[in-house]
Amino acid sequence: MVESLPSPEPERPPQVEVIWRGVLDVGSPREVLAKLIEGDPLKLGPRCQERTLSQALLLDSRRLYLRASAHVARHAAKYQGVPGLDIWLAEHIRKALKELVAEDAEALRARDLHGIPEDPWIQGVADVLGVEPALVTRGCAAFNQAAYDVRTAFFGIVIDGQKPTDWAASNGLTEERARACVKRALWLLGLRDELDLDDFLEDRADEP
Repeated sequence: MVESLPSPEPERPPQVEVIWRGVLDVGSPREVLAKLIEGDPLKLGPRCQERTLSQALLLDSRRLYLRASAHVARHAAKYQGVPGLDIWLAEHIRKALKELVAEDAEALRARDLHGIPEDPWIQGVADVLGVEPALVTRGCAAFNQAAYDVRTAFFGIVIDGQKPTDWAASNGLTEERARACVKRALWLLGLRDELDLDDFLEDRADEP
């Protein structure tokens, strides 16, 4: 008598698939959104923060997180694992970010921006600049419309504290261009008076 071979155990789906199916495959978009907001199981919050930093944008991370979550929930039923989850989520975050920047730009043109940002990090930027928090919303909307090198110069030189010469060298620009970019960024963010950039950066370097 030939003994029957044992049946192979069914393959278990990779852990990442278990996670996203438990979140994205739970019912209506409203139900998916509730799952996404409760505990952030797909880590959309950190992904949104990473995206804004990589693009050198000043945007309330909570706004982006909620908008990206809504995008993901709306399209959750169509997702079947392709493309990879990281790529799929990144695309929805990109679209959400583009929408918010465009909406803020339109509100800026219509002079309809108001209120104080809730993001502590952006409030910290206001403190660094010595600008009233109520003015930061308008400043950030204008800043986010600036050229990429203007935004990255501000992040690298003002926020990260790099020297203009070092930042310029690592980004393939002249020091003169780097300094001009920083001055433009500061002007957009509300420092409209005559500014001595060296004094400003020296004061920043002296801060604890």
